[in-house]
Amino acid sequence: MLLECDQLKFKEIYVEINYEASEALYPLLEEQGIEGWHCLDKGSRMGCLFYLPANRQWEKKWETIRQKLYQLSNSGLEPGPIVFDVQEINSRSWEKIIEEAREPRQVLAGLWVVPPDFKDVERLEGLTIKLKGGMAFGTGDHPSTRLALGLVRDWMQGCSPVLDLGTGSGILALAAAGMGAQKVVGIDNDPEAVLLARENVKLNNREKEIEIVTGNLLQGVKGSFSGVIINILLPEILEVLPHLERITRPGSGLVISGLLFRQFPVFRDRFQNTPWEIIDTRVEGDWAGLFLQRKG
Repeated sequence: MLLECDQLKFKEIYVEINYEASEALYPLLEEQGIEGWHCLDKGSRMGCLFYLPANRQWEKKWETIRQKLYQLSNSGLEPGPIVFDVQEINSRSWEKIIEEAREPRQVLAGLWVVPPDFKDVERLEGLTIKLKGGMAFGTGDHPSTRLALGLVRDWMQGCSPVLDLGTGSGILALAAAGMGAQKVVGIDNDPEAVLLARENVKLNNREKEIEIVTGNLLQGVKGSFSGVIINILLPEILEVLPHLERITRPGSGLVISGLLFRQFPVFRDRFQNTPWEIIDTRVEGDWAGLFLQRKG
């Protein structure tokens, strides 16, 4: 006997952990064949909402994810208190969730993020970026990404070439290209992110302007960039700092995001006695973003 559409059931699962450990969650979901999820900013915490068909496999998959989350501290990550909740929904509710996810989102003034098959681009004013699977690596919804996008929009119009360090979904690289950069290099150390970013570059017909490569921070990076975008966490930012002069020139612009506001004094102290001058500082919630310029 076939089930009616509204008899089909799904498990809606919510997980909340420390933001610093949130990137480790995404590979755990992918291992279990979960292709879409939604991230919710909670300041220093990150919430993640995803769905599993309520078949015989869902409980095993969820238990595997849950156990691996508890083991994150063994890898030097601190997830903090792990909060989770499981609800059951039917397929009509699921269809509504999917439909809502297909709507365009205005991330900030003049910049829209839309799903890959969105057709009505002409009615949206400003730059439109198509993203596939971006829930995993950045859709522009998180404050650190929004801060970086705003700084790129306001300070790096037409800047070229540009380096996007920690490219994730490629949204910042795509924004830079959409704002006039003729050459953008996006780097990420996560092979899944690299594959996703390359797909998004192709979706947006930006293959001529954007190259996505696998790399660990600035190791092996050559060339001289007029603009650098760095949206990663503070320890990696501080690791990169001594090497920025090697790949930039006087007058180059630098967008920094991924900082918690409480970390700003540490960041500011480390940038003293360097050729970088802080030009613009912005705050959203617990997060800070900055634009710096290299002195001549």
